[in-house]
This record gives sequence, structure tokens and C-alpha cells, in this order.
Amino acid sequence: MRYFLPALLLTLAFPVMGQRSLQSLNLNVHLGSSNHIGDFATGDINAMLQETRPSLGAEFSFYTGSRWGFGAELDYGSLYASNANHKGSFTGVNLNTTYITSAVRITHHLLPYGKYWKRNGMTPYLFGTLGGCFSQSTYMEDIAYPTQITFDPGTNLSATLGGGLGFKIRHTEHISSTVEYFNTLVPGDELEGWHTADDATWDRLTGLRLGMIYSFYTW
Repeated sequence: MRYFLPALLLTLAFPVMGQRSLQSLNLNVHLGSSNHIGDFATGDINAMLQETRPSLGAEFSFYTGSRWGFGAELDYGSLYASNANHKGSFTGVNLNTTYITSAVRITHHLLPYGKYWKRNGMTPYLFGTLGGCFSQSTYMEDIAYPTQITFDPGTNLSATLGGGLGFKIRHTEHISSTVEYFNTLVPGDELEGWHTADDATWDRLTGLRLGMIYSFYTW
């Protein structure tokens, strides 16, 4: 009897040991562009190309299988806009802002993707984020600002709600690369460093990111 129980436990353990887990942990380090759309900067593509500034960050996600990932991301970037490119009411004003965003993230692969999905060496994916943004602006002190604005000096905190789409390509068993477009809504209207009392629109952060993923597989 004393040999039967250990033998039974060992027999039951073999199928479990032989199973392949589809779960994974993924660290994504990315570099990209950063643009602002709001009171001051329009979505004009020519202006955005001239005003693009860099951003960098990292994302860490747990994938429950081949489709769904849940994690968090942290990004740092800068924003620039010139009134000369947008012809708005802020004559002669330049926008200069740095920001840090932190958010929880959910990702969905449109095709099964992971260690054991050899047929799918690439997949498009969708993602959504929810978090916060710390921003700080510098001001031009040698120009006249419109009288209807209120300055937001120091560090400002705003909520964020975002998402986007991307494309993921596997290079080795553990390494993949990504390219993704993101669009993040920032309520509070403080990314410019000032706001108007009658403005009800939200600011936006947008851009492209190139990333490199290292996948840790669990068994």
C-alpha cells in the first residue's frame, strides 16, 4: 500500500506534465512618435508630420492563451505644436509639453498567436487602455496670450482612455516585433498648459510605435 499511493500520484502527474501551456508573459519595449490634437493643434496631417516628437515606453502583459492579454504600460514623450502650422486663435504661440502616461491594457489577437501556433507567424491585434497622464508645459514669456485662457502651471494629472491597432511578427521562439497606432483621449484639457472656460472637447495623444517583445512561456 505504501508503494501504491506514490505510484498512483506519479501516474496522474504524467499527463499534467505532458500538457503544453498556452499562457505566456510578454515584455514589450517600444519607441515611437508622439503628436497632440486639441485646442491648439488640429489633426492636419502636414502639421503633424512637422510637429512629431519622440516617445518611449514599455508594456508587460500576461496572455491567458493565444488571443487575450492583460497587463500595464508606461510611456514618456514630448509634444510640440506651432500656431504657424494651424492658424488658430493663439497667434505666435508654441506648445511645448512633456508627459508620462500609465495605464492598464487589454490586447486581443485577431489570429491565434504564441509559441505553439507555428502556422501564424504574424497577427493583427486590437488593444484598449485606461489610466492617467502627468503633463508639464513650458511657456513663452515674450508674447501676448489671449485674455480668455487660464494657465495650468506645474504638473497636471488627467485621466486617459485609449486604444489602437497593431501588427505582431514572430522572429524566434521568444522574440517578436510590433508596429502599432495608438490614439489616447485625455479629458481635462490641460496638455497645452492652459485651457479656455468654454471648451468641452478632450485633448488627444496619438502616434506610431515600434516595439520588440520577449515572451516568457509557462508550463
